[in-house]
Amino acid sequence: GSGGSGGKPDQSTLPALTIHLAGDSTMSDYPASTTQEGWGQELGQYFIAKVTIDNQAQPGANIDTFYADRWKTLIANVKAGDYVMAAFGINDSGTTHGPVAPDAFQMQMGVMADEVAAKKATFIPTTSSPLQVWENGKETNARLQPYCDATIAVGASKGLLVDDLNARGVAYYNMIGQTAASALTFNGDKAHFDKQGATQMALLASQELARINSSLAAYLK
Repeated sequence: GSGGSGGKPDQSTLPALTIHLAGDSTMSDYPASTTQEGWGQELGQYFIAKVTIDNQAQPGANIDTFYADRWKTLIANVKAGDYVMAAFGINDSGTTHGPVAPDAFQMQMGVMADEVAAKKATFIPTTSSPLQVWENGKETNARLQPYCDATIAVGASKGLLVDDLNARGVAYYNMIGQTAASALTFNGDKAHFDKQGATQMALLASQELARINSSLAAYLK
């Protein structure tokens, strides 16, 4: 809303900014030649035109491989007043405790947080979109939970608000049920999205910014 309704500031006075996205295939952009989408591809529609989305998410990345590669491009482009949302865990947890263990994951995300702070920008630790793992009709989260906990711990240790997309996503899946949730996936897999699924996850991530009272919520439509 505009005109300060709903407790929002006058959006006409807000400076333009960029949201830089760090993540994996569940967040990344895909070409029009496939029906697969990452949720970062659909995030921009929930923000006013002063927001630019820089989606650097990289299919197959875990937090370490992303930091060693695409992060360099991302952080070089960050300007004062920008935001960085980083969501990892799926490829980190590839075995039970991963190619990247939760404690190492937490340390690496903390390094990212510090580098963003050094650019006078705001880091938003973001929990990974859920994997669809259903047991007796209930969506479960055992594989990702240690990485969600580590992401939340980064927020606590650095004094940052966490966008808990994972918790919102798990609750959403349980609300709509397994049959409806399966329609949100790309080719019926447990991690990846079609347009409908990517759009829903982007909506949940944007709504969560308002729920946690992030300063970025001022830019929501």
